[in-house]
Amino acid sequence: MPPRKTMNTNWNKTYWTNTYRRTTQTGTHYPCNSPKYRLARDECQWRMGSYRNIYAQFAGGTRTCFSPAAANKWIRYVNNGVRVYKFNTNEFTRHFGTRMTYTTPTTARQYLRRKYGTWIKDVTRGNNNCWLVATTKNVTGRPFAQYNWT
Repeated sequence: MPPRKTMNTNWNKTYWTNTYRRTTQTGTHYPCNSPKYRLARDECQWRMGSYRNIYAQFAGGTRTCFSPAAANKWIRYVNNGVRVYKFNTNEFTRHFGTRMTYTTPTTARQYLRRKYGTWIKDVTRGNNNCWLVATTKNVTGRPFAQYNWT
């Protein structure tokens, strides 16, 4: 009776012919910078950037004006697919007008909703006099289109 065929995971050896051949895995491999990953990369970048913007409101200091309820509300925004942009006061007034320097978050939200539509979900002030703006991904106007998430 001839011996059985045995196989190794990396090399196949047939004992009947004593020939070796390298096995190849079936499947497609993509380079990491493939354009097929663009949507996934963009999604990860804005989600991580949004979480980072919210985390910065209550991390690293001894006091914050951001309550736990507000933090949870803004985290729910990101979980539901809303992007959270952070602007300091200079950037906010440069992009949205000088009258925004002394306005309340409610007034700023009303102004931005008139300008960009219902895609603006919420506006609030954060730590160190910064502004947080929650929008859906449909807002394509400036400054949202050129926002750097890193």
